[in-house]
Amino acid sequence: MFYRFSFIQKVIILLFSYSLIIAISVYLFKLSLYYNDTLSILTINLIQGWNLVLIGFLFFQAFKHYRLSEKFYQKKKFETPLFFKLLGVHFFRLFLINSFFRHLNKRVYLRNRSKGYIPIYIEETKQSETSHLFSMICTFSIQIIYFKNELWEHVIWLSIFSILLNLYPILLQRMNRIKIQKKYPNYII
Repeated sequence: MFYRFSFIQKVIILLFSYSLIIAISVYLFKLSLYYNDTLSILTINLIQGWNLVLIGFLFFQAFKHYRLSEKFYQKKKFETPLFFKLLGVHFFRLFLINSFFRHLNKRVYLRNRSKGYIPIYIEETKQSETSHLFSMICTFSIQIIYFKNELWEHVIWLSIFSILLNLYPILLQRMNRIKIQKKYPNYII
């Protein structure tokens, strides 16, 4: 989305965008001080969760090829098929591909693609994983604010939304990447 802009322009766009996201988060926090019924708390935190997902999304719209250390993306010893199964990542995957969410990032789907797309797919999973990690870290900072203000129901709901909107997508990208790397080791750069 921001690929044609210079580095300085991208930074300015991100600063402006992040200012809006922070302003929305502050506004939602202020709302949370006044509303204490469950439906309002649920709605505020659902909006808060989606708002904070924009942080990672917008970062990668500006800096598409940014990655953490390659060591971060390597398979960990505990990441076994049983690990992902026990956490229910397979159920999350089924939900994702059978809902409107499948339309949000078509680049992380291999269906109807050639084997030549596999290296691109691997990079897309890394980008998606990192994007959700950034969003999860920002969500955690808001959770700390809720925690310090003893807004326990907000902490719980925002935790649930962070797990669904960030942690499970991270685990799904890791699981998919591990499966593909095992199935097609010769296609990995």
